[in-house]
Amino acid sequence: MTQVLGIDSSSIVATIAVMNEEKLLSEYIVNNKKTHSEKMMVVLNQVLEDSGITVNDVDVVAVAKGPGSFTGIRIGMACAQGIAHALKKPMIGVNTLDGLAYNLMGTRDILCPMINAQRHEVYTSLYRWEQDELKRLWDYRLIKADKLLKEISAFDKKVIVLGDGVHLLRKSMENISQVVENIIPAHPVFSMPRASSIAASALHEYNRGNTKDCFSIKPFYIRKSNAEEKWEERYGAKS
Repeated sequence: MTQVLGIDSSSIVATIAVMNEEKLLSEYIVNNKKTHSEKMMVVLNQVLEDSGITVNDVDVVAVAKGPGSFTGIRIGMACAQGIAHALKKPMIGVNTLDGLAYNLMGTRDILCPMINAQRHEVYTSLYRWEQDELKRLWDYRLIKADKLLKEISAFDKKVIVLGDGVHLLRKSMENISQVVENIIPAHPVFSMPRASSIAASALHEYNRGNTKDCFSIKPFYIRKSNAEEKWEERYGAKS
C-alpha cells in the first residue's frame, strides 16, 4: 500500500495529509493566518501520529509547488524536500491550481480554481473531469479578475469557481449591470487548499511512474517576486 504524504502551504492555509489507495488516513488544516514556519513540523508530527504511521512509512512526498504565496511556497517546498532527502524517498510537485481542481473530483462542470495574486489579479486555469482524468483546458494564467469574469461569463456552460481569489471575482461581478448565472462559487469547504487533494493528484502520478528526486522539484511562481520587480525597475531586466 503506497503511503503518500501531502503538504500545501502555498496560501494562508497550511495543510498536511497522509493517504493511500484505499483511504485518507489523516488530514490537518490550519486556516487562521498562523505563521507556517511555526506550525508545519508540529502539524506534520500530529498528522503522522493520527495516521498510525511513522515518517519512515511514507513512500512518496507530495508538495504544492505554486503558484501562490512566495514565502508559503518556499516553506512547503523546504519541508517536503527535507523529508524526502532524509528518507531518500521520491517526490512529486503538484501545481496548486491542479490541487484545487482535485477538491471537486468527478464533477461534470467546468472548474475554475483561482488564487489571489494581489493587485486585483488571480492565478487561474480551467479544468474538466473526463471519467477519472483531470483535463486542463487552459494554460496557467495570471489575469485581472474583471477580465477573467468577462471570459468565463461568456461560456454557455456552468463554471464552478473556487479558491481564495473568488472574492475578487465577486467584486468584479458587483461592478457590472448584467446578472451572471453560469458562474457558481464552490462551498467554502471545497474552496480552500487541501493536502489530501495534493496527495491524491500525486498518487495518480506516482502510479504512472512520474516521480522525481527532491532537488528536481522547482517552485512555480508565474509572477516575479516583488524584490525582482523592484530590482528590474531600478537596474533593468536581467539579461
